[in-house]
Amino acid sequence: MTEMLLGNDLVINEDSCNLSCNYCLTGQSNLKEGHRLKLIFDPPKRDTYSPGTELEERVNAVSDRLRARFRMPLLKVTGGEIFLVRGIMDFLRREAPNYEVLVVQTNGVLVTEEHLEQLRSFGNVVLQVSLDSHLFSGNSYRVQKQALHDKVIRAITGILNSGIPSEIYTVLNDKSVTELSEFAAWLTTFENPPVMFPFPVRGPDAEQFAVKPDQIHHIERFVDRYDEFRGVLPPRPYFDRLLSFYREGKRTFRCHLPRLVVSTFSDGVVTPCPNIWFSDMGKVLDQDWQAVLDKVGETGLYKALLAERPRLSACHGCFTPWDTLSMYFDDEITLDELCAAPTYSPEPIRRMLEAAKQDYVRGAA
Repeated sequence: MTEMLLGNDLVINEDSCNLSCNYCLTGQSNLKEGHRLKLIFDPPKRDTYSPGTELEERVNAVSDRLRARFRMPLLKVTGGEIFLVRGIMDFLRREAPNYEVLVVQTNGVLVTEEHLEQLRSFGNVVLQVSLDSHLFSGNSYRVQKQALHDKVIRAITGILNSGIPSEIYTVLNDKSVTELSEFAAWLTTFENPPVMFPFPVRGPDAEQFAVKPDQIHHIERFVDRYDEFRGVLPPRPYFDRLLSFYREGKRTFRCHLPRLVVSTFSDGVVTPCPNIWFSDMGKVLDQDWQAVLDKVGETGLYKALLAERPRLSACHGCFTPWDTLSMYFDDEITLDELCAAPTYSPEPIRRMLEAAKQDYVRGAA
């Protein structure tokens, strides 16, 4: 595989979160023992990033070794909820100068004005905020009490008023799907509105929460109003894929994400797909870390993940905002449409993606 990647999806303390979303993927993953024990649903454990702490040594090494091996313009930092980590801003401040874009994913609850002021000063941060609806009824799989939902909305309103480029990650389920139009209309009221990415609930337990066949019409009607909400939406072809997913009952289109992004964890584990944690390729904290990274793009699993048609059952149930990358590679959207999203807007990222697609097309010819 090329030594050039788009980015590293770095997951810090994925079992520790201040919310207990009913459909949480970490609570359904079998990649690690902690996932199988569903620790994500236990009371959250605070950790500390500061000089000399174990967490500091681990995440610094993970980030540094990936960056030393691959030319990557993007780092995404997610959890769990990373703002549960004391001192996390020191890590983000350390990393920001090394990348064109530093993507920070959060549920927003613990983000303060001080955090926002610091993140804004970095100059290259994109906030990806998880929110299914601005109404409690549609967001109730994420928060189980109205009072907590109100707190979530207050915090996210602060984020959206901060001036920091933001994207809203909206999980479509049988509750949130009925409120798509109202939610999009609410987002359009902000002076600098975010980009809203609706995507299906995923994982082994998805059927329990999934949009029902007789609810697909809510998405269809929403798409019919695309021009009304285009200021907060991804390119229209994104919804062609989304509706195909629901009408076919599964993913039938190709995924290119593993050729562009690798996923790592704060304990050093490396896995080939940021969307679904398939396999442990080894730990980048071990002495043979270079051999672990030699596996990126080269294992047999990659062939299955990058197949022309999805082969794995987990892939059949997967569609996420990352899919705009695959859409660009498959000529469903233009480079301009892809890079309209703040995550991909910097010119060096644009050039990298254009070059990566050219390499792919030459290899496929």
